[in-house]
Amino acid sequence: MNVHENARLTPVGRALMIDRIERGWPVGRAAEAFGVSRRTASKWLQRHRRGGERRLHDRSSAPRRCPRK
Repeated sequence: MNVHENARLTPVGRALMIDRIERGWPVGRAAEAFGVSRRTASKWLQRHRRGGERRLHDRSSAPRRCPRK
């Protein structure tokens, strides 16, 4: 997927932020360093814990199925 030019975090930036949190940085401090909210940093941390590196990539917003098609 293409990364939006104004995106605060790219998949590489998300991985770096998660790495810092796992090395002992508080979530709020890491979020501030990357210019995102604490809530956003927590969201990416939870996604990483559920699925590893592959979860740090953007997902499609298209519906997975369309029953009336």
